[in-house]
Amino acid sequence: MPIQFHPLATPTSQAAFDLVTQVFVNASTLQKALNIGLEEYRPYLRTSFDEMVLEGLSIAAIDTKTNHVIGCLIACDFYHHIHAKSTAPEKFAPLSALSKALCHSFIEQRAPKAGDIAFLDMAAIAPDYLGQGIYQAMRRFAHAHAKQRGFQSVIGELSSAATQHFVLKKLGHSKQAEVSFEHFEYQGKNPFQSIQEPASIILAEGQL
Repeated sequence: MPIQFHPLATPTSQAAFDLVTQVFVNASTLQKALNIGLEEYRPYLRTSFDEMVLEGLSIAAIDTKTNHVIGCLIACDFYHHIHAKSTAPEKFAPLSALSKALCHSFIEQRAPKAGDIAFLDMAAIAPDYLGQGIYQAMRRFAHAHAKQRGFQSVIGELSSAATQHFVLKKLGHSKQAEVSFEHFEYQGKNPFQSIQEPASIILAEGQL
């Protein structure tokens, strides 16, 4: 197979960082809604990205013909995600607030412990490799990797219609929480109301 999947390690982490930041700035509805540029997104993401990679749950997709990173899925322990302290610049604060709102109803019902739930945070595919099933393959590889590490389930914040369809319909994961883009409010404003599709961001969980 020309594309192989591996746990993301330090030698390929910079290429994965470059890819995920470029893709999110160009294609993510959340970043577009806040008008976030690459030169400001990269410093914002750097520390948390490196910390997640060090946890050893992230995945890289490698084109074996070129040895290039053409996809990545950045993951961490969900316990660390919900207990992380946000020190984001004000422009990025709505992103943190949206994630906290999404997780709030979940942690009211359940209090995850360290090592229980793997959080699949960000996935990115190089534009030339879209439509080849790489996201789906990375997801399944990440599930198997998390299970091998002792995690009982995986959870993710789904902000695109494509990922919502695949994770909820194809994988059969269950919706744990949902926040409407149109009605989400931060400091008296609706920062994501320009997003037309999908209508909401969903927190979905699947057992391993």
